[in-house]
Amino acid sequence: MSVQRLASRLACLGLYPTRTAVSASSIAARYSTAAPASIDLSNLSDNPGSKSQRLRVGRGQGSGKGHTAARGHKGQKARSGNGGQPKPGFEGGQTRLIDRVPKRGFKNPEHKDFQPLNLDRLQFWIESGRIDATQTITMKHLLDSRCIHNIQDGVKLLGDGKLEFKTPINIEISRASKSAIKAIEACGGTVTSVYYNKLGLRALTKPEKFEELPRFARPMKKKDIAFYSDVANRGYLAGRAEVVGMDH
Repeated sequence: MSVQRLASRLACLGLYPTRTAVSASSIAARYSTAAPASIDLSNLSDNPGSKSQRLRVGRGQGSGKGHTAARGHKGQKARSGNGGQPKPGFEGGQTRLIDRVPKRGFKNPEHKDFQPLNLDRLQFWIESGRIDATQTITMKHLLDSRCIHNIQDGVKLLGDGKLEFKTPINIEISRASKSAIKAIEACGGTVTSVYYNKLGLRALTKPEKFEELPRFARPMKKKDIAFYSDVANRGYLAGRAEVVGMDH
């Protein structure tokens, strides 16, 4: 569309009086959408309609959103707190289902999950060359060789396959059964039960995660101290005169 036709149409719509001379340059400048020659912080602005003014409630009745602030008259949703919604499990004031259902059993806070490891699997890993039996085998060696796939609270050595176990080894684990201890010592090996807490296990299995390795914690509970001080369990504290304050 030419500028003259645009000027005549605008005159018909009453946007420009017919008696006033309208130049092509003035119309083009007014309706031009070209970007400014230079863009800086002084001429930056949002697009029209991209931002809307925030709704301000509770600022008087003259605003149209005063008095009850658009919440209606009383009721649950008119109250402040928790977004006007009840907490999960709320059933209108009656006894909740979680409270009506009887509870049985309990979770023992002293329970520990040890990763089981049998002698037949350990023997197979040694024979296949995945574990070096000439060095002291730790739980890190077991985890890195995928002999075990997880360490929760430690590893417990069990005696399945004790008749076929014939390799003398020195192994350090969390706990060991009496049959496993007997089978390993019969081959000329040794078993040492060592206490590890969560941080100690992480430092043992992933030392690269620490800039400075932490000192291993000593057992603090009486039954842990008694277990790792017992010669029958091959505890690492067995034979030590002083236990409190003693490091690994």
